[in-house]
Amino acid sequence: MASASPSPQAPASPPAPTAHVTRFECLAPHLEGSTVQLRYAARADGVVVGEFTEVIELPAPLDRAPGPVVAGVLRLLSLAGSLSYFKAFAPAVLAVPGGLTEEERAFVTALIAGGLGEFAFVNRMPEVLSTVVEAPGLPSPAPRVRPTAETAPGEPRRLLVAVGGGKDSIVSIESLRGAGVEVGLFAVNTQPPMARTAETARLPLHEVRRRLDPELFALNAAGAPNGHIPVTAVNSLIAVLTALALGYDGVVFSNEAGSSYGNFEWAGRVINHQWSKGIEFERLLRETLPDGAPDYVSLLRPINEIRIARRFATLTAYHPVFTSCNRAFRIHGASATWCGDCPKCRFIFLMLAPFLERERLLEIFGGRDLFADEEQLTGFLELLGADGLVKPFECVGEPDECRVALSLLRERHDWSGHPFLGRPEIAGVSATAAEREAVFAWHTGEHFLSPELEAVARAI
Repeated sequence: MASASPSPQAPASPPAPTAHVTRFECLAPHLEGSTVQLRYAARADGVVVGEFTEVIELPAPLDRAPGPVVAGVLRLLSLAGSLSYFKAFAPAVLAVPGGLTEEERAFVTALIAGGLGEFAFVNRMPEVLSTVVEAPGLPSPAPRVRPTAETAPGEPRRLLVAVGGGKDSIVSIESLRGAGVEVGLFAVNTQPPMARTAETARLPLHEVRRRLDPELFALNAAGAPNGHIPVTAVNSLIAVLTALALGYDGVVFSNEAGSSYGNFEWAGRVINHQWSKGIEFERLLRETLPDGAPDYVSLLRPINEIRIARRFATLTAYHPVFTSCNRAFRIHGASATWCGDCPKCRFIFLMLAPFLERERLLEIFGGRDLFADEEQLTGFLELLGADGLVKPFECVGEPDECRVALSLLRERHDWSGHPFLGRPEIAGVSATAAEREAVFAWHTGEHFLSPELEAVARAI
């Protein structure tokens, strides 16, 4: 679903030191014990001019997992991980010398078209979204057997929940635990908010270390094309491998309904910063994972951010430890907790404001009142979809729920008379009763929750 706003003007692209490369190759991954190596190469005029090896350290070896299942998941992970490096050479052909099945080819083609939308827009490369994928054809596995009411497997017994350090995964953890489900936690390159979440939950945290090839950073520093990739796709496949290694029969992410809502239309496509968190990717991955792989599902898919925020407001033990600011998770130059000056900080501040006492909210943000900072007014107007502004490239919710949050805020006595609410630009923004009902409603569209997990999600 795309916003109705027109797309903004893309910035100019810098000269690319990798422009001479016309072919990027995704080579066969290598597994030894608990160590995965993803290998890639770049070619110019048939000659290899760059080689990359990414190393992923799982918390346990995959020796006891079914070999064909492991091999299938590794191939998908190799394809998803390739985009971190491929983008430095785009536009180029993406080649897989070892071959692809029809399903794998469809997977990587969709991953490029959907997951590299923001990258293509920022770098003015619409052709990237139609990248040619060259690979010999491989035989497809036997058709997957779709379960019926008589043959459907039982409910997953052990669930591995991805932890991002923010409110959404915390709501998933507590909701599942409250329903009596056995839960373990999972994180890639654990950051302090993730560790603090696990400590507060008193649940085991299974940690994975992902090391990108340092040569990629050198290329980026030299001016190679750079930008957003569908990192949730990579982390999802790492989570599936981790579940295989540890004996979990299900993987749970906490991507909500609004992640399927696009930023704008450009080059004939919907550009969505959160594409790999949306329903399209969830469906794609579920359809492409090999038979026998752990189930993969997003618990929060049928509900909106504002409903999740309302639930999180009651989980007070986590308020001092969580962080949703993505600047706290940067590879380089991470902030300690909340930067207080980015779309994600503004969004979380706005979402929690109707459900927390004012002083409690300010405590979370280190005493800082983001509404009182006039330099952030435009950022709040972007979240609200005011004056034709578009949703920022961040993991934030839909404009409708932001407007509803603002309307609810006006009804709280502790925000009465705040100058922010009196500003003409803000005073002119409102939400109807129908919009209030809609943003808190259960989304009746597509989701993949089992009956037990649907009951858990409906209780949020």
